[in-house]
Amino acid sequence: MERRIVKSGIYSFILGLLIGIVFLKDTEVIRYDGSTVKEIVQLPVRVYLFKLLRFSSVLSLVSMVVAWISGYFVITGEKTKFSVLVKSYFKALILGLLIILVAVFIQSLLYRN
Repeated sequence: MERRIVKSGIYSFILGLLIGIVFLKDTEVIRYDGSTVKEIVQLPVRVYLFKLLRFSSVLSLVSMVVAWISGYFVITGEKTKFSVLVKSYFKALILGLLIILVAVFIQSLLYRN
């Protein structure tokens, strides 16, 4: 089970980096009060990298917790109502998050500046 948790942490960290590069912007829009003027400022590389690492680390920790919980119920071997409920809950959660991720990805491609 430990190997599974470590693998899910490493792979989700790498996947988080790739997703973060696609979705996290390296620019910031500043709007001034009372006018229609806006300024687009590029973030420093250090700030952008820390945003990227923070996003990837959170994704990795969440996936490690999910792997631990799912591994705990799979290792016991016996199917209780609670374990079936937890498995179906996580399957529905992952499916919902995947649908949201695809919708956000399509929306960001359509409305790109």
